[in-house]
Amino acid sequence: MTKLIAISTGVEDVTMSPGEIKCSVLNMNFIHLCNKYDAEAIIVPPQNLSIEFTKSNFDRLIITGGGDINPKVYGEDLHDKTSRVSDERDHTELNLLKIAEENSIKTLAICRGHQLLNVYKGGTLHQDINDTFDTEIEHLQINEAASRHIHDINILEDTLLSSVTSNRTVGVNSIHHQVINKLGENLKVSAVSEDNLIEGIESTSEWEAIGIQWHPENLLDDEITNDLMKWLLS
Repeated sequence: MTKLIAISTGVEDVTMSPGEIKCSVLNMNFIHLCNKYDAEAIIVPPQNLSIEFTKSNFDRLIITGGGDINPKVYGEDLHDKTSRVSDERDHTELNLLKIAEENSIKTLAICRGHQLLNVYKGGTLHQDINDTFDTEIEHLQINEAASRHIHDINILEDTLLSSVTSNRTVGVNSIHHQVINKLGENLKVSAVSEDNLIEGIESTSEWEAIGIQWHPENLLDDEITNDLMKWLLS
C-alpha cells in the first residue's frame, strides 16, 4: 500500500497575478523524492487551527527547513539576528511532532525541523553561530551553494543514523545560522560537523525520529539522501 507522508511547509512572499502575496511553499524536490519511492505527499501549511490528525491520516512525517523558531518557545528572548519567525508555523509543526511521537510515526526533521525536534523535546538553540563560535566554516551558504557539499559531517557509532547509512563521513550542504545548544530529553547526538557543531540528533525512545541539519532535498543524487528515504519508508 502506498504510504502517505505529511510534509510541513513554510510561508514566503510569491509574485502572482494579484501581486506579491504570502503563500505556503514547498520545494518540489520533496514531492519528487516521495514519488521516487512510491509514496504520496500530504502538504500541511502553517495554520492556527489545532490539527487533529491520527495515525490513520498519515504514515510518515517530514518537518522541513525554513525561517527561525520563535525563541520564546524555548524560553529565550529574541536575538537581533533571529529572523523569519512564524508563530503559526511553530504551532503547526510542534503539533505534528506531538502527533508523530504519540503514534510512533517515523519522522525525518530537516534543518529548522531538526532544531524544532530538539526544542520540542525541551532543548535550546544558539541563535547565531558566528556570535557564539569561532569557526572557519561558513554554515549559511545559499543560492548555488545550497546544492553543494560545503563541509563534512561525522556520523557517530551506535546511533540509528549509523544503521541507516554505511557512510561515516559525509559531505553536506549548509544553510543555517543557528545550531543546537542544550540537547532535549530522550535525544542523542548522531552526527557532528568538522568544527564540532551538532549536525544530527535522534530519539532514544520507541519513536523513530531523526533530525539532520543539512538539506537532503537539495542533494538528490547523494547516497545518504536515498538511505534516509529508504529508512523513512521502510
